Amino acid sequence: MKNHTIIWDFDGTILPMAPFDSEQSLLVYRMSQTENPFSWFKKGYARVIIYADRREWFRKTFKKAYVRLLKGTSSSTLDEVCGNIAHKISTADRSFLRKLKDTGYDMIVLSCGTADLSERVLKVAGLKDCFRLIEGNRFRFSADRIAGMDFHIPDPSDKLDRVKNLKLSPQRTIVVGDGYTDLPLLNWSSIPVMIDRTGQKKKRFTSHNFYFISSIPDIMNIIEANITQRKTSR
Repeated sequence: MKNHTIIWDFDGTILPMAPFDSEQSLLVYRMSQTENPFSWFKKGYARVIIYADRREWFRKTFKKAYVRLLKGTSSSTLDEVCGNIAHKISTADRSFLRKLKDTGYDMIVLSCGTADLSERVLKVAGLKDCFRLIEGNRFRFSADRIAGMDFHIPDPSDKLDRVKNLKLSPQRTIVVGDGYTDLPLLNWSSIPVMIDRTGQKKKRFTSHNFYFISSIPDIMNIIEANITQRKTSR
């Protein structure tokens, strides 16, 4: 198991929601800024799409609205937001992720979210170097301000396509996610792990043959169980 690849989702998996993910947090912060402020209409629109996204409604609509609302936002705003939310990755989670990297696991982040945010949060948390790849959708910048977005992984199926392009084997890949954007990868992997901090995901995805954990360090129990199973099956 030592040389397995671990593929992580980011929002809701490495970064707890509590209560917003990184994209929602950026919109919330942007609404509060006094420099180049949102109009009352834009604030109302932002609240609606945040509400919809938290309930996993209209994902493609969210992304388009999200980028439209954020055009003109400075890259320094992204730094501020990520600095503010990186603390949500607990000390225990940081230590465990570092331990996995130091033990020799190849780790990748694949997200349908915004890679610019994932990278910044992981850098602030001192974890960016733990991951060989951090991939997702990326902002386009003009004069250091958001001008649009390049959609590299807009849909859940794109994660699986990316993994296949990387020539990874499902038998040697652990996938860790938290929801519907991770389902194609979780169903593909021989060791699919869903993080369920509230206990609600197990009820929702009970028909799937997933491992469920309540915290990131709990994945070690699954790794050790699979090591034992592999040894006894030889």
